[in-house]
Amino acid sequence: MLSPDSSISQAKPMFQYQKENHAAAWTQDYVFQQLIPYIGNKRKLLGLLQQSIEFTEVDPAKATFLDLFAGSGVVARMAKRLGFRVIANDWEPYSYDINACHVGCNQPPLFAELGGYERALALLNSLDPREDWVTRHLCPDDDIHFDVERDRMFYTRANGMRLDAMRDRIELWDHQGVLSTAEKSCLLAPLLYQASYTSNTSGLFKAFHRGWGGQTGTALYRILSEVDLKPALFCDNGRDNEVYQFDCHQLVQYLASEKIPVDVAYLDPPYNQHPYGSNYHVLNSLSLWDKPSVTPKIEGRNKSAIREDWKTERRSAYNYRSEAWTAYAAMMENLDAHYILTSYSTDGMIPLEGMVSTCISKGHTEVFCRPYKRYRVSSQRFSSKPVNVEFVLLVDSRRRHRGGSVEALCEKIRHAEATALMIHPENSFELVG
Repeated sequence: MLSPDSSISQAKPMFQYQKENHAAAWTQDYVFQQLIPYIGNKRKLLGLLQQSIEFTEVDPAKATFLDLFAGSGVVARMAKRLGFRVIANDWEPYSYDINACHVGCNQPPLFAELGGYERALALLNSLDPREDWVTRHLCPDDDIHFDVERDRMFYTRANGMRLDAMRDRIELWDHQGVLSTAEKSCLLAPLLYQASYTSNTSGLFKAFHRGWGGQTGTALYRILSEVDLKPALFCDNGRDNEVYQFDCHQLVQYLASEKIPVDVAYLDPPYNQHPYGSNYHVLNSLSLWDKPSVTPKIEGRNKSAIREDWKTERRSAYNYRSEAWTAYAAMMENLDAHYILTSYSTDGMIPLEGMVSTCISKGHTEVFCRPYKRYRVSSQRFSSKPVNVEFVLLVDSRRRHRGGSVEALCEKIRHAEATALMIHPENSFELVG
């Protein structure tokens, strides 16, 4: 029986991502284990976020933490590990399943009909491969003799058939009433992690390499590895944690209508024009198992087999420069939380002065910031602006702002960026995400 990580120690844990110790594929650290490789995830900013949370002097054991844009769930996991009751939310189906497992469950579900959690995963791993939607639409006809002009190459055909067999069996068990909602998510979360880990991509599913690992054979150790589901780790914080799949504004309204108190709210809205539904459309299709109608092979401009509604209907106001600030201001106005943390970037859609002024109008505002290297798919592709600043605006909504002006707080952020550019060479910063 898998034992949950229930060590919510009296000593305050410190969260500092270390690549050699916290690789998602093998770490036994709850916060980082099976964390999907996600552009924009905050694993390397947890220290900064923890510093911001500690500034509030809130007692996690008596408080509720709301993560409105949970994504990969790393911040929600950190909050859970600190002892908060966590409410995690994200609009995307894959994010719901990941967080319903890692955040919503304090212990592995019983899986009484299947002989336990590890037994259920073993049954999935032992299935004979079969051809279904993934194999037909996302894999080549032959893993050795492939056609880069015709074949989609998200996965090897061997792994596509394993994903098909596993996902279809989970759906069958669900229809047969063998699985509870939590049990289904605890099977889907490891599957979604493996679907990310073994993908022939650089993190996003808007494109795949021409050939396995591209021209340089990058990351063949994972791309050519066999899909193999391993149990998730669990953290028992002794709290009733909840996971939702709402539009963030709808959830804010729901929490207010139900008078659900929030002590610390964390906002991490999208920074750019790319909707996560299209960036991670393969994970959404695996989560929903809706087998969208796309061409089996590359035809026309839809090389990546992205459903049209993931590109249009699933766009957020935060993906539009003309709408992002208005949406953020509405969120801040309606959000009833004592402390509100917003994580954003100097490369984001919302003007810096606009975001800071919105925070100041809500309450007393403090700034925490850290420089980082902008994401590049290719290490050979240099940028005229290699460094941005990831900053956290911490608002105490119960106090009027008595700190620096909008201009002064913005200057603090811009000064951090300018200093980083002057002092450090381009390659001295780690990627965020």
